[in-house]
Amino acid sequence: MSIDSRTTRMFFFLRVPVACIFLLGLCPLLLADATLPGLFSDHMVLQQGREISVWGWATPGEKITVTLAGESRQTAADGSGNWKVMLPPLTAGGPFLLQVRGTKTVLLKDIMIGEVWVFSGQSNMTFALSGTEGAATQIPAANHPEIRLFTVPEQSTLTPQQNVTARWELCTPDTARKFSAVAYFFGRALYQQLHVPIGLIHSSWPGTDGESWTPAESLRSSPQLASILQTWNGASTPEKHLAADPLEFDLQFDDFKLLPAESVLLPRVFSDFNDGESHNTMGGLWTYDWPSAPGSEFDLLHPGRDGSGYAAHVSGQLAVPDVGLLNSSFSPDGSAADLSPYSGITFYYRGDGYFRYRSRQPSIFDYDDYRSPLVHATADWQQATILFKDLRQDGWGIPEAFTPQSLSSFALEILRGPDAPLAPSSLFNGMIAPLIPYAIRGAVWYQGESNAMRGYQYRALLPALIQGWRQAWNEGDFAFLIAQLPNLGRREDKPGESAWAELREAQFMALRVPNTGLAVTIDLGDVVNLHPPRKAEVGQRLALWALGTTYHKDIVYSGPLYDSMQIDRNRIRIHFTHVGSGLEAREGGELREFAVAGSDRIFHWARAIIDGDSVVVSSPEVSSPVAVRYGWAGNPDCNLYNREGLPASPFRTDDWQAKAVNGK
Repeated sequence: MSIDSRTTRMFFFLRVPVACIFLLGLCPLLLADATLPGLFSDHMVLQQGREISVWGWATPGEKITVTLAGESRQTAADGSGNWKVMLPPLTAGGPFLLQVRGTKTVLLKDIMIGEVWVFSGQSNMTFALSGTEGAATQIPAANHPEIRLFTVPEQSTLTPQQNVTARWELCTPDTARKFSAVAYFFGRALYQQLHVPIGLIHSSWPGTDGESWTPAESLRSSPQLASILQTWNGASTPEKHLAADPLEFDLQFDDFKLLPAESVLLPRVFSDFNDGESHNTMGGLWTYDWPSAPGSEFDLLHPGRDGSGYAAHVSGQLAVPDVGLLNSSFSPDGSAADLSPYSGITFYYRGDGYFRYRSRQPSIFDYDDYRSPLVHATADWQQATILFKDLRQDGWGIPEAFTPQSLSSFALEILRGPDAPLAPSSLFNGMIAPLIPYAIRGAVWYQGESNAMRGYQYRALLPALIQGWRQAWNEGDFAFLIAQLPNLGRREDKPGESAWAELREAQFMALRVPNTGLAVTIDLGDVVNLHPPRKAEVGQRLALWALGTTYHKDIVYSGPLYDSMQIDRNRIRIHFTHVGSGLEAREGGELREFAVAGSDRIFHWARAIIDGDSVVVSSPEVSSPVAVRYGWAGNPDCNLYNREGLPASPFRTDDWQAKAVNGK
């Protein structure tokens, strides 16, 4: 088995010196002939009904003429070689030719005018169509020539970039299978209703924080978020992370040490250090595969700079590098044992960094991704231990016992610097800024897993991201749709606190920002799978919100959303918006997952009854209720829907900060 190249490519830019990155961002300016950004290619879709920006680079002073659909505009490159023209709005249609004439002529073919949306976030947005439920039938049917796909390559930079290297593609079974499933299903739903060309721009990176996608000025100007930049800037000089010695973490055979032959059975270990496609140089990535059978042989592969590797078996003893030592709890026969209080991962590291737990799922192109900082780092090698019980208590969704059935593998990364390479604003700089000012209708956002332990901060972060994008595009309050986190983890016997519930609440609260939408996915998750395969419903629910608001279709586009409450002696009445044709308990029976508390702030399961467009909640254990919660858990068993089949969002009527969840 080899490390997934999609995962390791995230480290490419770390091998490139700062000066080279700067030049790469400016390379169009060094060309004498008129040059267009990567966004402008054959098969592109331009936004209908909006002025169309066409821009690029040329020799300073060079005259440029741009022609599209019978409309022409002229300009000249400025002293830095930049030029831009604005074409008048066009209605949906095509195909057209786009001609850019300067010293030489660039001719782009098969240009369509239609609806353009940007899709961004982390791994659940990168989740490919090939991994979805029903992929075997969905992929052959993904032949939609008027739907066009554009994937922004992964690029993390400290300054805003002007260009990306990619091209538009027609939606075919071959191109769609690797494309974002959420984006595909969203675009297909729009196409089926609007019957106009659809352009889908996918710009995501698995395992990334929201602040990496937020413009620096939006972070800097927020009292709640400024500390994010201060922490990064105070940890070390950012340029050092980009220009680090590429050999610093390269292992030599002498770095290995022997373990006693009677050591506990270990899974196979792979260490990824090579000069090929992965370019993983700032840290280490060790992937542990479960033994396929009792007594599976342990071996270690260490790829060298030329692609060769070392396999370490020395006199029947196990050889492992000092920087990666697994000490998990396995029984002698090779089966997974229950985790003891002290089982976990012990490893050595140096420099600042993060520990990452990753559960790889071969059916998709990314990883589950959880992170914990390494504290008190020094320049010398030192030992750190991450206990599985601590990860579980922190809400990382780790099962009670590791089994070959529950996880296919997990990996350990050590990244130098404060979460290098994904610095605050670095993905906005590298993967969103190059898209601006390309006219769009709106954006779709599926992220939050990496911020789940900071739900209160996310209340400020998500609005800052939305407003920062809108200010950068300067197109007004374009639509911004949010996929709420789905259910994950074991079911709870008692009402309690939940980091995921707090993050969902922050996503819900983002609806206070004008022209935003929320697709509730509380019924589409999985007990142990951070990447649930039911992505068709996610894309369709997001599309419903777009169709009902942006495109003014007369439809019910949301499930019930909490609006207000009324206390009536020993009961609380909950009012909702988006009830559609009425509320219902799905599959009949009583409503579940409602809890009520009095002034003591102790929640008890409650009886909840639908009464018209409201729900009445009470409990014999709470004579004077003051607060209600619904679905307040990582994996609640929610069954409140409207009759159109859309689920209600989890909510709470209180705002009591949970110390156990937020660490405050």
